[in-house]
Amino acid sequence: MTGLVPRAVIIGALVDNAGTIIVGELFRAAVGMSTGATSPEDFATVMEGSVPLLLTGLALGLLFTVIGGFVGATLAKGNERTNAFGVGVISTVVGFLLTFSAPEGAPFWVEAAGLLLTIPAAFLGGEARLAVIRMKRP
Repeated sequence: MTGLVPRAVIIGALVDNAGTIIVGELFRAAVGMSTGATSPEDFATVMEGSVPLLLTGLALGLLFTVIGGFVGATLAKGNERTNAFGVGVISTVVGFLLTFSAPEGAPFWVEAAGLLLTIPAAFLGGEARLAVIRMKRP
C-alpha cells in the first residue's frame, strides 16, 4: 500500500488493543461490582443474559478502534485513510486471534460484529482526523 507508515499503524493498533483491554477490564469490574458476579462463570452468565451489556462492551471496544484509527492517521501525517485502514487490519487480525484462542468468550454474534466492524471503525477514526484537518484550514 502506498503511503503506509508502519510506525503509525503499529502505534494506532496498540492504542486500540491496549485501550480496549484496559477499559474492558474496568467494565468487567463495574459489572461485577454492580451485579455481585464474583467468578468468571457468574460474570459470563450476567453478560450473556443482557444484550445491553453485550452491546456496551462491543461499543467500548469499537470506540477504542476509532481512537486507534485516529491516532494512526495523525501520526502518519498524510495518507490518513490508508493508515487508519492499516490500523483496522492489524486490530482485526489481533481480534481474530484472541477470539479463536478463547472460544468460551462472548456470544458468536458479538464476536462476529466486533470483527466485521473493526476495519470500518478504524476507518472512521481516519475520517475524523481528516475532518479535524479540514476544520483547521483557513
